[in-house]
Amino acid sequence: MSRPRFEVADIIRSAGADFIARNRHWLRWTHLKVLLAIARCRTAALGGHIDECTGCGHRATISYNSCRNRHCPKCQTGAA
Repeated sequence: MSRPRFEVADIIRSAGADFIARNRHWLRWTHLKVLLAIARCRTAALGGHIDECTGCGHRATISYNSCRNRHCPKCQTGAA
């Protein structure tokens, strides 16, 4: 039996507003900035592009742009 695979961005999108509301007394602007970047990562909010093969002209589906925030686990996985 496989478990559903959740990403950090999914958790932030679903529970981030409640987390911020409960912890507003110690959260700084830098924390909020990171949470917002991760929540918007690889969504239409950051725009997207269509990859096209230069050889045959085949077009792939739309790819959404990443946030490139150094704290984002999805963006920094390849850097490790």
